[in-house]
Amino acid sequence: MLKSIKKWFFAIRPYSFFVSISTVVMSAAIAFNEGHIKWLPAILCLLFALLAQTTSNLVNDYADFNTGCDNENSLGKDRKLVSGEITPKAMRIAISIAATLCLLVGLPLIYWGGWILLPFGLLIIAAAFCYSMGPIPLSYNALGDIAVVLFFGIIPVTFTYYILTKEVNWEIIAAGFAMGLVVDELLIVNNIRDEEEDKLYNKVTTVGIFGSRFMKTVFLFNPLIACLLGYYFMRNICDAHIWTLAVIPLLTYSYSLYRKLGKYQGKQLNSLLGKASLEAIIFALTILIITLIPMS
Repeated sequence: MLKSIKKWFFAIRPYSFFVSISTVVMSAAIAFNEGHIKWLPAILCLLFALLAQTTSNLVNDYADFNTGCDNENSLGKDRKLVSGEITPKAMRIAISIAATLCLLVGLPLIYWGGWILLPFGLLIIAAAFCYSMGPIPLSYNALGDIAVVLFFGIIPVTFTYYILTKEVNWEIIAAGFAMGLVVDELLIVNNIRDEEEDKLYNKVTTVGIFGSRFMKTVFLFNPLIACLLGYYFMRNICDAHIWTLAVIPLLTYSYSLYRKLGKYQGKQLNSLLGKASLEAIIFALTILIITLIPMS
């Protein structure tokens, strides 16, 4: 029993959950700061984000196994199909369960956000599949980074805010874009780790197109750009001096990961996956803390 739980625990890639949690925490913190305190829809948004992330992770494992990208030389310990610990049939069932639960959790949100949420909710679930599967899988055609910024940044942040406030503005869209850039750090590490493997199976990523050296530079600048955007979307919550001081921990942490990214190779990069996902939670907690501190 314990062994079964453990294999599924790694299969859903829990280290990536930080990014889903971060998008909802950031958006809810901003909405709550503006007086829109609604705990139940906020919790449902969080569950929906986690289930969408789980679906995406399982589909990615299944798709990479079917295309041959995952093989006996694969580097990640979360690849359970290629290891034989999970069968394709069991994975298909798990994907169906995760996607169904995601839909069921999302449906009640229509009460707060209206029926306009239904097509967008279905789009998010579809994106969890299209990221790795379909006629033009996004992650196989150098569109993974764009998909991450959109579906793990702009869309969840904006729609969580909309559900809580019934409004959408340029500030929250900028906040979502900033979070998307920070979340993209995880994908960059993943693609640098899998660079040689992806080339063998014609999986095209931005690392494959621009090279790992260039994407390491992107890795360095993503959190910096996100923090610069914060001067815009946080301007009604705190002044520039407070924001400058608040983002120092994130930028310091990000730079330390950048240094390691330049030194690590192969399986060493596995340890950076979870650490890179922590950037998103640090960014979200920075915003949360600022919203909780009374500003004179």
